[in-house]
Amino acid sequence: MTALQRYYSQLLKAHAARDFKAGARIARAAHEECTEEHGKTWFWLACMHSLLGDAGAAVSALRAGLDEGQWWSPRKLEDDGDLEPIRGTADFAVVREECGRRFRAAQALSRPQCLVLAPSTATWEPRTLVVIHRRGDTAASFVGHWRQLVDQGWTLIVPQSSQVYDSAGFCWDDAELARRELRGHLDECRRKRGIQMDGMTIAGASQGGRLALELAHEAGLPWLSVIPSFPAGYDVSPLIAVPAHTRGAFLLGEHDPANTRSRPVVSALESGGVRVIARTMREIGHDLPDDFTAQAAEALKDLMDE
Repeated sequence: MTALQRYYSQLLKAHAARDFKAGARIARAAHEECTEEHGKTWFWLACMHSLLGDAGAAVSALRAGLDEGQWWSPRKLEDDGDLEPIRGTADFAVVREECGRRFRAAQALSRPQCLVLAPSTATWEPRTLVVIHRRGDTAASFVGHWRQLVDQGWTLIVPQSSQVYDSAGFCWDDAELARRELRGHLDECRRKRGIQMDGMTIAGASQGGRLALELAHEAGLPWLSVIPSFPAGYDVSPLIAVPAHTRGAFLLGEHDPANTRSRPVVSALESGGVRVIARTMREIGHDLPDDFTAQAAEALKDLMDE
């Protein structure tokens, strides 16, 4: 776990406990230590100050980020509930307008990308894992949670969305565009790299966990969905209609607030006859634990043994 990930885990716990003073201290410590991640830490500071009722400090944090070249998508600024206390202020409107300008410029230049990491030896039985990053992440950053699987014989295909989220990350908010890009990456890997569907599993976390489930069902492949994030009222019926050989695993965080929507999906899939393995990662919220690679490897082994 990187320093930023450690701080993020602490921040989530403080937020869940509504201890926003502690959250501000954590965000400040992260900001001082993780100097390459100010796009995230300025935003954390803004959220904590907003929740503490200090609108001036909240907007100042966002402005300081802008001065450093950071920015956040208009959707992120509008959707994040932590910023609700400052959303109606004139100063926030100025920040939102500038972020929108930078967002549009970055989106116009953004293109889908894909990393491929393969084992150094050909003695392994061919196994391929498509890994779909979280909202606000990048392929290069997200693959760090999975990289050790390459030493266990897995070829990793790690797509990166073309949809800009902020100055440091990408998202899959337009689900249909996301599916088109992901299908395109798979097709290109087959045509140009000779990677076959046999032995392939599709995995993802959070927003990527939902996409992994949907893409795998569409292709009739096994899937690993980690701390998935489903919208309210998610329709499971198209997934249940898939042939019975489809199977998958969920890794859920014990304290993940997204479980209120993900657990009903797990239950509906099981009731619909889909073969599901569901495990809980102890003491984890909407995050990945230090031993995530080991837990993912165990879940993948169980899938292969099905």
